[in-house]
Amino acid sequence: MSRQIIRGTRPTRIELLKIRRRIVVAEKGHELLQEKLDTMVMEFFRLRDRRDSLRKEAEDAFAGAYPPLLRAGMGMGLRGLEDALCLTAPAGDVAMRTEMVMGTAVPSISIPDPLRDADEPGYPLAVPSSHLDEAYLACWEAVRAALVLAELEGSLVRLAEQIATTRRRVNALANILLPSLYDTAAYIEGYLEEMEREDIFRRKRAKGTRSGGLIP
Repeated sequence: MSRQIIRGTRPTRIELLKIRRRIVVAEKGHELLQEKLDTMVMEFFRLRDRRDSLRKEAEDAFAGAYPPLLRAGMGMGLRGLEDALCLTAPAGDVAMRTEMVMGTAVPSISIPDPLRDADEPGYPLAVPSSHLDEAYLACWEAVRAALVLAELEGSLVRLAEQIATTRRRVNALANILLPSLYDTAAYIEGYLEEMEREDIFRRKRAKGTRSGGLIP
């Protein structure tokens, strides 16, 4: 296997000290990034399990909201139901912000409670259908469940992107930078050792020549 020597490196002791310092920094960085990666992966799986639970809750909430809405439509007629719903004020804007999770910015949805400022749904209280009130409350719960699920889904997407980025950095350190630093340090050490052996040989040879002997 060929060595991955850093190009342009001068085989000097000063350069060897620089390479050794870079190795220390790179090893520490790799260790910290690996710990961060492991923690993010654990957090991702924890959120994924919670996502599955919230998705089931959201599906159940929407499924539970449909029967009373259907019963209200059957009792009031489709036109009467549409007229009542048209009088219902829409919910206001949902505030979005970001929070930091494991150093990653993830979306955070500020869900107002209640979703509307008014305590009443907006349609006339004289609407002759108790099923509509039931449907209103069930739909409110379904919307809330959907918003909570959307927030978690966004967090999972952002966290997955950060995991992929961190994994690339860990692999780059482990498979590219650190091997090249190790190989470069070994190359410089070998070169300096060879130079030292040649220097010792020259000094012995020069000493032997001065004393009249020959160094084979």
